[in-house]
Parts: sequence; structure tokens; C-alpha cells
Amino acid sequence: MSPTPAPALPSPAGMLRALIVACGLTAIALAGCGGSAIHQAPSRPVAEGGDGEVEISWNAVPDAKKYTIRWEDSTAGETKFPNTIKDLKDTTYVHTGLVNFHTYRYQIYANGSGGDGPGSVIVSAETGTVPETVEWAAVVTEGTTQKVYFDPAAGAEEYRVYIANSAEALAGRRPDAGFVTTATSPYVRENVSSGVANYYRVIATAGARIGFDGPVVVTSAFGISKFELPDVAPALADSNDDDCLDLVGAQGDCAGAFEASDLATAGLDSLFAAGRVNGDSRFADVNADGKPDIFSDVRSAASQAGSRAILHINQGNGTFLADASVAALNIGGQGGTILAADFDNDGDVDIFAPHDWSGTDGGRNWLLVNDGAGSFIDNAAAAGLQTGPAGAAYVPGGGQAVDFNEDGHVDLLFGSRLMLNGGDGSFSDASATAGLAAVADQGLALADIDLDGDLDLVRLDGTFTRLYLNDGGVFGAGIVVNGDATAQGAGLTVCDVNGDGFQDVWVASNALATGTGTPQLLLNVNGQLMRSDVPDELAADTGDLLAANDLLGCADVDGSGIADIVARWGEYRILRSALPLGAVLRIRVLGAGGEYNQQGRIVKIVPSGVAGRTITRVVESGSGLRSQGAYDLLVGAPWPGEYEISVRFKDGWYATTAEPGAELTIYEDGRVADGLQ
Repeated sequence: MSPTPAPALPSPAGMLRALIVACGLTAIALAGCGGSAIHQAPSRPVAEGGDGEVEISWNAVPDAKKYTIRWEDSTAGETKFPNTIKDLKDTTYVHTGLVNFHTYRYQIYANGSGGDGPGSVIVSAETGTVPETVEWAAVVTEGTTQKVYFDPAAGAEEYRVYIANSAEALAGRRPDAGFVTTATSPYVRENVSSGVANYYRVIATAGARIGFDGPVVVTSAFGISKFELPDVAPALADSNDDDCLDLVGAQGDCAGAFEASDLATAGLDSLFAAGRVNGDSRFADVNADGKPDIFSDVRSAASQAGSRAILHINQGNGTFLADASVAALNIGGQGGTILAADFDNDGDVDIFAPHDWSGTDGGRNWLLVNDGAGSFIDNAAAAGLQTGPAGAAYVPGGGQAVDFNEDGHVDLLFGSRLMLNGGDGSFSDASATAGLAAVADQGLALADIDLDGDLDLVRLDGTFTRLYLNDGGVFGAGIVVNGDATAQGAGLTVCDVNGDGFQDVWVASNALATGTGTPQLLLNVNGQLMRSDVPDELAADTGDLLAANDLLGCADVDGSGIADIVARWGEYRILRSALPLGAVLRIRVLGAGGEYNQQGRIVKIVPSGVAGRTITRVVESGSGLRSQGAYDLLVGAPWPGEYEISVRFKDGWYATTAEPGAELTIYEDGRVADGLQ
């Protein structure tokens, strides 16, 4: 039998044709039959120079197994990328061991099982020290000019001021937004449309080297809404347990709008009974049932028999009932700012109701000590608080209850006097020791303006607003931060309107010639209060703005994370912050059993992401001039990293930590719970 002949071998040309049919020409050219070819170059490569290093990053390529970087030191004369960094699995790489002030060029390749794909766009970076991060920035509006103030950064030669219409557009070390270059602070931007808000980010540069991204800041812009509400002082609390902030005699909708209640149905019509002149009102849960009650004083002669203070007890069904025991005390006179706090540290909320004692009609102060069930006895005389020195400077106007010396006992500031709580039912006058000047105020607040960990004093005398900085418990000479002889106002409130961690100040102001005006914003620029305009055009559909403004309060009424302003301005106007920004901390401080009885307690917030800053806040007791903000603390958290939060309760300090964006509840016994419990 003849052997079977061996099959003829195809020619090389025939083998190539077979491969082309089986695999496709492109696959053979790039990878060989059976390999996985990479068809894309790594996109958006970035190289950032640092001290002896370059950080390189790029977008991932589908199906890539690893990456190769080819590089050259062009300053040293290298060309054609003679150096290679291989087998990289991540899409970032820090190239170390480099010579400072040399320029290095890079090209990145994605690798698959079929070999390398095409190279990326070539990027370059100069090595050398990188400027420090810009720690803070703020934008002040002056008509059509916006001034961007910022912190000088060590190692900076110039600064890039990036501008965008959203915070998201300013993300990263090199934001995808336009920028201008400036050598110093502030950057002045002219001819900006009035009422237009802008986001800014300032990043330091040194030659071709750029620093790390600092905080995003935004212009203060407000949408103004007008509401016809009962003519009461601006006090804010959730009175009906729907998680929305309400006013006395008006219900909030959590979106920044308020609707007047039927006062008769709500049981609050006695506020405006014939002959009664309503004064301040204060939300406080005096019977510890979890529902805020309302204490209201009057502004009339103490001899006016029909005008008396009222305590309305919250019934939990949208109605209130006047308390007979407080009515029996017969409290009348020209009331100041009501302050609610646990002054005797027995776990329930007491009430301090200051009144003008300088006349001849019997007006005096009242310290109403709670018996734990919501009934009160007056202890003002025994506490040394019933009256004060003679003279208009000592007549109580603004006020605040706060543990000023951080000893666990809540003190009082009112009528040019700092009264320290001795813990035994008595108060002592520490005004001279604290350097407190005598001023007939039309609003005051203690706030940590310079973030140095203690409480400074802001005070309005009707015409001028002054800032008194605290140095070791002693107030310095007052610095005039706003005002002139052509205007007067009665009303002041403090809150952070742009989420930068610094508390800003609002003051009432009316032109003497017309008796009307616009509340004025004093923006906190790293501890300096600067006037920043509030554009009237934003309120074009809210009716006539030519009205008198006085009492002011602030709280986040729409849940945006930024404080809004409640202004008794003609009727009532809500100035809602139009541009929420950045992360905040929401902190609720409660008694051991969940009671809302920690008014006046000191809370310190220390960010790990920046050195030398301590944000000091106070649980609201009533403040400013006849006003009350929200009980919960809303704290801007612009710096990255963890924040240490410490609360000074009656028995000592308790501390915890939180990340920006957190909500937490801190109890008097040291427990901490996530969320607002």
C-alpha cells in the first residue's frame, strides 16, 4: 500500500491571507491573532509638580491590564522619552526622586494582552515646592463690584481666582472653569450684574506649580419673600412636631414659606387682647413634654393693668393654653429680650424677663425659677438681678444667656452688665472685670467672630455697630464696623450666611430722613466685619421695599444648610440664601432624658484640616434684640477632615468627632447618637 503523501504547506503569502480572514487585518497589525488589542489612548492626563516629585493621573482605558509611562527630563536635555515606568495597575502614579526646578515630560500607554495602545497626549510638569493651600476666602458685594478676599498662602507667587456658576464646576486642583490671576488679596471684579451670585475658588501658584484646592466660596445672594404674619418678635422653633421651623402665630412649610395661624383657634389671641402691647416671645419647653411653649412679655408701662406677660402651654394639637400661675405674677413693664435657660442646673428651663426699671411705674426684672412642672416663682431679688444701675445705658434691650466663663453655670448679659452665675442662686456683676462698656444697646450678641475659641461681643447702639474682641475674658475697645449719623435701627442677629464657618452679622437700619431702609449684612472676612450689599432687585415682586425694618432672627428655614434671615420689615420678609454651599454640621444638644434644656451651653468645634481654628457656638437662649434663632446648631464645615466637637455641660466637658455633613445629637450624660434625635 502506498504511503499517504504529506499535505503541501501553504506559502507565506497564503498563511498571511488565512490570518487576515480569521482575525482581521487590524488585529494582526496591532496584536497578533488571539491577542486583546488596546485601541484607545489614556485620556485627560495630568501632571502636577511637587517637591522632588511629579504626580501623574489619567482616565482608565477599557480592557487595559496595566499602564506604561514613558518620560524624559527635558531640562537635562533628554528627548524621545528614553525612560520607562512599567506594569502600573492604578491610574495615578507619584514619580519621586526628581531634581527640583526641572521640567519633566510624560506620555502614558495602556497595555492589553495584545500589547500597547496609542500614547496619550504629552503632559509636562516642573518640580519644586508647592504653595500652601489658601485657608479661607470670602466675597463682599459693593453694588456691581465683587471683592474676593483670601488668605495669603506660604510659597505663593500669584493666585488663580476661578469663577463659575456652580460649586461642582470648581472641583479639583485645576477646576474646569475660567480664572483670572492676581498677586494680592482682594481680587476686585467690576461690573458684575447686580443680584448675580458667583462661586469662587482661590488657588495659589508658584511658577508652573499650582497649590492644592482651597474652599469654594459664594457671593451672598438672597431671594426675598413677603408674608402677612402676626406682629410678634421673630422666634423660631418646631411648635407642631413636623420638623419645620415655625414662628409664633405662623406655621412654616420647610421650604421657607410661612402661613399665619388663626390666633383664636390656636389659643394665641390673648397676645393681642385689648389694652395689651405685645413685646418679645420665647419658645421654651418649660414642662419637659417635648413641645415648645411660648413665654411673651409686653412693652408698656408697668401701671397699664391690661398689659401683662403670658405663658402659653403647647397642647400638642396645634393649640396653646394660657398658664394661670404666670398670669398671677402680674408681670408688666417695658420688656427687653427674654432669655430662657436652666439657670439653677436642676434640669428644667427657667426664664429671665428683663424690664426697664428706670421709670417710676414699678418696672423691674424677673427671674422665674421653674419647679420642674412648669410653674414658676420669682427669684430676681435674691439673685441680685431685680434692678440695675441708673442711666439709659443700663436699661435692658438686647441680651443673651450663655456660660461665659465655661464653669457649667449659665450666665446673663443684658443692660451693659455681665452677670456671672454663682451656682448658688445668686449672680455677681463682672462687667468691670470683663471690660464691658456701658452702651444703650439696640441689640447684642456674643459670638466667636475671629474663631479663636472665645466669645466676642457685637453691639448695636441704634446708629453704630461695634465689635468688641475678647482677649482672655476681657473685651477690648469697641471697633466701629458699621453705621453713620444718617440712619438708625433697632435689631441685630448673628449667623453664618455663606457656610464658611465664620458667623456674620445683620443689623437693622433706617434712614432718618424717611424712616425706612434695608437690613444690612456685615460679612465676616476672617474676623473682620465688612458691609456687603443686599441687592434690592431680588425682591421686585415682594411689594414696596420702602418700609421700616427692626427685629431680626436667623435660622435655616428651608433646610438648605445655610441660615436664612427673618426680618420684621414692613410686615415680615424672609431673606432666603439663594445658593447653599458646602458641607455643614448639624448638632443637637439635649438633656440626659432628651430634654430641650441646654440653652446657653458652650459648644466648641475644632477642625483637623486647618491649624489654629476653634469655632465656638452657643445653644440659643434668645439673643440679639427680642429674637430667637433655632435651638439646633448649624455650623459651616468648609475644611476637610474630622472635626472634634466638645460641649460644656453642667458637670464637665464631653467630646466626640464628626465628619463634614454629619448630623448628631449629644446628650448631657455624654452619649452621642447619629442624626437629630
